[in-house]
Amino acid sequence: MPTFEQAYDALLTQIKTQLDVSQASLPIAWPNIDYNPSEGTSWARVTILGGESRIASIGIVGSRRYRAVGTVSIQIFVPSGQGANVGLAIADDIAAALRGVTTSGVVLMATTISPVGRDGAYYQINTSTPFRYDTIA
Repeated sequence: MPTFEQAYDALLTQIKTQLDVSQASLPIAWPNIDYNPSEGTSWARVTILGGESRIASIGIVGSRRYRAVGTVSIQIFVPSGQGANVGLAIADDIAAALRGVTTSGVVLMATTISPVGRDGAYYQINTSTPFRYDTIA
């Protein structure tokens, strides 16, 4: 049963492994790593957000199950003027790579794809994949 740190690391590893296969040439901005995108190229930013945890079962101390939830958010940026399909194809690859995967006790759910629109030099599409994991305490 993972801690948040272990779940976070497992999620980042899963995302990197999958994107190295499906989007090998896509530059990724990883959490707390300096990144300056090259102008005129597509890129993505990964963020892992924790959510509200809850007690999933009752019992004596040491056997209570707690459920933690969160969201993997991947923002996709495609240069303006290239159309939405470039970004949507990347989003579809991300959704397929994460959908229903379980890694190190972390369960990923279905991915939502949300076109945000054009803002200056980029057209943005967000993907949002809920996840959950349990701990015993």
